[in-house]
Amino acid sequence: MSKKGQGNGIKFLRALLTDAPADCVIWPQFRDPNGYGRLGHDGKGYWAHLLMCELAHGKPPTPEHEAAHSCGRGHDACVNPRHLSWATKTRNQLDRRAHGTAASAGWRWHPKLNPEKVLEIRALRGKKTQREIAAMFGVTDATVRDVQSGRSWKKLTAA
Repeated sequence: MSKKGQGNGIKFLRALLTDAPADCVIWPQFRDPNGYGRLGHDGKGYWAHLLMCELAHGKPPTPEHEAAHSCGRGHDACVNPRHLSWATKTRNQLDRRAHGTAASAGWRWHPKLNPEKVLEIRALRGKKTQREIAAMFGVTDATVRDVQSGRSWKKLTAA
């Protein structure tokens, strides 16, 4: 058993502090349904990019600051400390818009889905399991659940 704070995830992040390449470094472990890396550290769950930003740049200057990606690939689980900095929510959202990764009002952004696929996923409800549907579309079970329940893609309805 590894010591607290010394698991493979935290070791991976700490190694990047001294040897980060110029290109994106994609988190190799668990990713949430939106693509962001997750890990456990000191008995709590963290987003990998947030923990990396704190390791590289210290605590956020204010509670309103977020870990922002200069590369625009946070949704692809980039954890390169050279690409992370603290930014206000407004600055981070403006950067997301500039990178083309901002969600439009009422729509949850997901790169693997489009309106046609969402309608197909909803039509398969009760005909296939969420796991089967997820495999068909290359998404997670949680994404299928959110689409079918209306939690994501809220404004999309069948014509």
